[in-house]
This record gives sequence, C-alpha cells and structure tokens, in this order.
Amino acid sequence: MNAPLQALNEMQRLTSPFPESIAIKDWKGAGKKVIGWVNPYVPEEIIYAAGMLPFQISGNNEPVQMQGAEAYILSNSCSYIRSCWQLQLDRQYSFLDGLVSSSFCDQDKRLYSVWEYYKKLPFMEIIYAPRKREEAAVQLYLADIEDFRDHLSQFGYRRIPQRDLADAIRIYNRGRELMHQLYELRKRDRPPVTGAEALEVSKAAARLPRDQFNALMEQLLDEIERSGREIKKSRRLMVIGNDVHNATQIAALETLDAVVVVDEMNCGIRYAWGQVDTQLPPMEALARYYVMGRPVDMHNWNSDGRLEFIGEMAEQYKVDGIISEIVRFCTYNGWDKFDLKKQMEARGIPILDIDLEYGHPAGAQVKIRAEAFMEMLESRAS
Repeated sequence: MNAPLQALNEMQRLTSPFPESIAIKDWKGAGKKVIGWVNPYVPEEIIYAAGMLPFQISGNNEPVQMQGAEAYILSNSCSYIRSCWQLQLDRQYSFLDGLVSSSFCDQDKRLYSVWEYYKKLPFMEIIYAPRKREEAAVQLYLADIEDFRDHLSQFGYRRIPQRDLADAIRIYNRGRELMHQLYELRKRDRPPVTGAEALEVSKAAARLPRDQFNALMEQLLDEIERSGREIKKSRRLMVIGNDVHNATQIAALETLDAVVVVDEMNCGIRYAWGQVDTQLPPMEALARYYVMGRPVDMHNWNSDGRLEFIGEMAEQYKVDGIISEIVRFCTYNGWDKFDLKKQMEARGIPILDIDLEYGHPAGAQVKIRAEAFMEMLESRAS
C-alpha cells in the first residue's frame, strides 16, 4: 500500500480548517492583507506583488447548505456561486480585506454584485474578461489590469514597483512549472498520485503564499521520486467541465478500478499550464499570458481549440474514458456537448455526461452511472 505523502499532508494541514486556515491566520497575524479572487482572469501576481495574499474563493470537501444564499441568488443559478455566497453569509470569509472578480460569466458578476451590495469589503474590483484570443483583447485586458494595479496600489498606500511584479511573476512561473512536472508524472502507466490527491495540490496552490507552496511542491516531487509510489488501477480517466473543489467527488470515481490521470479545469490543468514571458515588461507579459498563454476555456467566443486540447490531452495521457461533468445551470459547458461527443467519438474515446451540484458528494445515481460506464470500458478492453 502506498504511504501518505508527507509534503501533501503539510499542504493540507496549512490550508485547514477551510477557509480561515493556519496559513491565513499566520498571514493576518503578521498584519498583512488577504484578497479573494473568483475566477482565472484575476492576475494573482499583481496581488502578490502588492504584498497581499491572493486566495481563491471556493467551496471545499464539505457540502454547503444554501437556503440562506437562495434568498439573494435564484436557486436555478450556478451552485458554485450560491455555495461561495453562503460561506460568506456564514461569516466563513470574514478574514478577507478585498474581493476581485471578472466578467467571466453572468453568475460571477452576480456573486460580485450581491457581495458588493450586502457585504462590501474595503477593496473590491471587477476586471474585464476577454472573449477572444487576439491582439485587441490583449490590449483591452492590459488597460484594465493597469487600472487594477493602480487601485490596488492606492489601497496598499504604495505604488507596486516593476521589480516586485517581476519577482512575483518569477515565483508564480516556478509554481506552474512544478505543478506541470506533477502532471507529467501522471502520464506514467502507473501514476504516482490519485486524481483526488492532485486536486488537493491545486487547491493548496490557490490558498498558500506561493513561495511557501513552491517549497512544499519541490519536497513533494522529491518524495514521489524517492518513494517509487504507484497507483495500480486498470482504467485511466479524464475529468472535464466545471471546476471541482470537492475532492470526494474525484475520490468516488477512484473507488472503482480507475484513476483520474488528467483534467481540463480552471482549478487544474489550466492553472498549471504555460509561463509568463519574463522577457517582456511585466504588465504586458501578464496580459499576454492571461489572454493567450493558457489552454482555451469554455467561455471563449470560438472554443474549437478547447475540444482539440481535450482530445490531445486524452491521447497523451492514454485515457480510457472521459467524465464530462457540469454544475447544474452552467450554460457555457453545455454549449460544447454535441461537438465534444462527436470529436471524441472520432478519436475512439467514450464519454460519460453527469450533472452535479457543486460541492456535494457524488450521489447514488452518479455512482450507478459511473459503475455502468466502467463496465462498458471493461467490455471494450476485453
């Protein structure tokens, strides 16, 4: 039996209890500010360069009862948004000094608007999220994050220097490099970590000071190589769709004879992919990375590149099947369903479509469908 990974245990210890963890209390105890961010078009490097801690607003491994949130946000809205707002209503996010979101989708904008109206924080900002991957989009986004930098500088009572931006970019680039290395190890016939463990690593990256995370990540990779750790499962799965922060949902799939070896999520592969160009001026480099430097996501105007990326990753990681999960009422991920299935059928990769409530454990219906899907994969292999 594979021994627990000590570096991962330390990441989880520092980020517990969620959300006001040991790491948060240490940071706040030093008199420093914490800025929450909601989606992947918020450049964490600018926050970190300001001497503040970027912290991703999300749920975790425990289900959230959302009756209170539904007094503010309709029950047919994305349950990710309702979960985050419920945690705020429950005073779980009282440690935040600010909140930054972007116009990623109508639901993200709704979360920002209710937060601003009912629980306004000392610093609040919403950033433009480009819909196209082109030069005009880079310039629009650059202008907006320059304003963000100015406003955050005023909040912190000092202009964020270029050298601090360059240092933050270097630190975050290193973090992405280390996470990418873990993804490469998962290509092995017997990967060294489960999908649930890999998700816990990504969550820690978005909740810890990045230099602290990097040091633990280096320890983790060294520990993996020294231990010879192997996950011995027959079937290899890919999870795509909305962000999953509840690792029990991934673990439920892995109770079957399967291991999740790769994903296509903002909190997963997209969070670990690419590098900010250190040869460019820092702000321009950030704009180019956040608009064009990562895999295409589902909200881009022409997302054909997203489907191609999914197919390429599925083949590189030798997956037997894809779990396509959608948080209920997320229209963006629903748009690609037909074309996704058609493209994956052409590659010979079967897909299981499931709807989930964000943060809730996988229910009996999901487990039954997953078991049937695994039986189908088994019959294909025999």
